Amino acid sequence: MAEDKQSIDLSSNGEDDAGSDGRESWDKKIDFILSCIGYAVGFGNLWRFPYLCYSNGGGAFLVPYLLFLFICGIPLMAMELSLGQYFRKGPTTVFYSVCPLLGGTGYAMLTSLFLSGTCYVVIYTWVLFFLIASFMNPLPWTTCGNSWNTADCFARNGTDTNMSGISPSQEFFEHRVLQITDHPNKFGPLSWELALLLLVAWVLIYFCVFKGIKWSGKVVYVTATFPYLVLIILFFRGITLTGAGDGISYYLRVDTDKLKQARTWGNAGTQIFYSLGTAFGPLITFASYNKRSNNVLRDATIISLVNCGTSFFSGFVVFSVLGYIANQQGLPVTEVVNQGPGLVFTVYPAGLATLPGANFWSIIFFMMLITLGLDSSMATIESMSTGIIDARPNLRARKTWVTLGICIFMFFVGLTAVTTGGFYVFNLFNWYSAGIGLFVTTVFEIVAVSYLYGGIRFSNNISRVINKPVWLFWKVCWYLLTPAMIMMVLLFSCINYYPIVYGNNIPYPWWGEFMGWLMTAAILSGIFIPAIYQLFKTEGTIKERFLKLLFVPKTQEELENHDLGCTMDEGNEKIPPPPYKRSY
Repeated sequence: MAEDKQSIDLSSNGEDDAGSDGRESWDKKIDFILSCIGYAVGFGNLWRFPYLCYSNGGGAFLVPYLLFLFICGIPLMAMELSLGQYFRKGPTTVFYSVCPLLGGTGYAMLTSLFLSGTCYVVIYTWVLFFLIASFMNPLPWTTCGNSWNTADCFARNGTDTNMSGISPSQEFFEHRVLQITDHPNKFGPLSWELALLLLVAWVLIYFCVFKGIKWSGKVVYVTATFPYLVLIILFFRGITLTGAGDGISYYLRVDTDKLKQARTWGNAGTQIFYSLGTAFGPLITFASYNKRSNNVLRDATIISLVNCGTSFFSGFVVFSVLGYIANQQGLPVTEVVNQGPGLVFTVYPAGLATLPGANFWSIIFFMMLITLGLDSSMATIESMSTGIIDARPNLRARKTWVTLGICIFMFFVGLTAVTTGGFYVFNLFNWYSAGIGLFVTTVFEIVAVSYLYGGIRFSNNISRVINKPVWLFWKVCWYLLTPAMIMMVLLFSCINYYPIVYGNNIPYPWWGEFMGWLMTAAILSGIFIPAIYQLFKTEGTIKERFLKLLFVPKTQEELENHDLGCTMDEGNEKIPPPPYKRSY
């Protein structure tokens, strides 16, 4: 019943309640911190932020970027971590404790997570292919004349002026790794090499998470720290290369005119949103295993700053090598700059291949990418298994099998993206899994917490369990600034929306757009279908049903804490608030 969904057990407070409900808890706080950092820091920090910074005004881009970070990114992460920690529930159940009518918000999050997680592991598969190829001498993406090369293959050097050729690294990626067809309608046969590597990837992910957070919390000691070691090594190697200064100057050059363009601000907001990994579910999941007394607001600030600092530092690593490549080929830096898969699978490996000890540099680079992808994939599986078990507690003793079932199912879905036409499927998942549907989900999340549950009430709850005041800054952000910024990003995405394309901006056939909007509808159905179901099953008039499902009564724990404004006294008698009164 709806009333059952609203009931929550918050009779205990402080840190002693961690684990008393039968829920796992982190062995150490550092396990939680590293897991969140490992999840948030992913491929996008390396291949998206540096390009956006370069193309949106260089150093000037940091102005909107930092503004969005502090008034949108950090507050939203703090909200999600606080939700999971206070209620000690995962995404599928936590919103029923906040606003039963919007309880399906967590299902929408996990739908986005499933779609994006599926394509994420496909990238992981490509990385494994390149890692294995990195042991070959010479590196196979450095020469023409191989069986996969075409007549257009052209290995450029500083004395060549021919600009019409295709680089061997691009042909290796497209014709050897992907074996890509020339049109989305041509799905082609399964690539058995990639299918096998996809299986290896999922086996590796499973054995990193199958024992739960007690095990994965130790795995991240390696997977969350190794990328930083490699980034530091690549940074010092990169800045010693000829032309590195030119690349870095392009990265940081200040173009204040870009600040006058709405696109620059929209890109900054979108990047913050994607980079921190909010509205997908893992942050709520990880925090639900915390002690309730943990200072989660401080953690949110630390994790966000580390993540964004990593993005900024990665720009130096990337552009120092891009400057070197431009110098080697006698081209301006603008001719070699790229983003997305093109950066890490064609441009950057080609640059590393020209260095002495090219195999070593390629091996550590792709090993870094493996650990980057592994952390995020581990978070995906842990969040989905937690969501299922929270919704069906009788499966708790079978969590290992639940985790295995998720991995197997996602493996089979991922097979659609490792055919010779699979890159087009991957592009569909990548284009629509974290688009408008995700932004709308975030809007509902903020409405549920700030306006229906009550931002002040939520702040008081957090303040009580962490035994520290919640600053006015957090409340202003949760009520006003963060929702405004999210709405701005959503509006920007809608205004600048254009149908999915491939190659040189060639539109997909009709079914590409249809499948994309079907994914968006699947995400949003996670919110609306449970809401409709709750309205039908709840007793009373329409008005009574909405009141019951929109506003959650205060708990006994809240009512007993007069000092934090959670009780109302008349004389010496405690009078509880009306059962469905909105609490601001």
